[in-house]
Amino acid sequence: MTEKIIRLEQITFAYPGNQPVLEDITLEIETGDFVVILGSNGSAKTTLLQIILGLLKPQKGTVSIGTSQISAPNISYLPQRTTLNPGFPATVREVLELTNKKSSGQNHTQQINTVLKKVELQDKSNSLLGTLSGGQLQRVFIARALFNNPHIIILDEPANNLDVQAQEDLSQLLNNLHQEGLTILTVTHDLHSVLDYASRFLLLDRKKIRELPKENWRVI
Repeated sequence: MTEKIIRLEQITFAYPGNQPVLEDITLEIETGDFVVILGSNGSAKTTLLQIILGLLKPQKGTVSIGTSQISAPNISYLPQRTTLNPGFPATVREVLELTNKKSSGQNHTQQINTVLKKVELQDKSNSLLGTLSGGQLQRVFIARALFNNPHIIILDEPANNLDVQAQEDLSQLLNNLHQEGLTILTVTHDLHSVLDYASRFLLLDRKKIRELPKENWRVI
């Protein structure tokens, strides 16, 4: 039986000195959902993600994260812009070794091998970041996000600047993680690559959010 793991109740948010960019947003996401949020540029999609993450505090409304079984779920976040410089002189494995500095030894190595396998980068373990394609680099970021065994992964425009094949590969990877039980919430403009995988589509428009019926997905 699934439970609600993310609950937003009547959220209103405005940046200081400005009119609200979100008004009366109510949203529920169940464990195991693969939710895609759509919306035009400037529709406050990133703002909504940051409210869910607790990085921004709404002026009105409540945010609840967790279930009766998972009171404080681990959440991983992939922002649009990462602080990791692709030109940084490190290999894929070295980047992952730095992800959790407190951990070391055989278990740490096994964890790295596990996440590399999940994102299909085993053969790139010793490759420098600068030699990777855009799609491979994005999978490194996802590998980092998987390192704390998250219950929820939130991604902000993960397919930006990727070619069509890399977008499709990324969507397939997210579907694989979803099939393993991970709850996924992603913002994207690349609707078509996730059409066959997402369980729900939401449209953020004019400060409101609404569910898009499945029969309408392919005609957006």
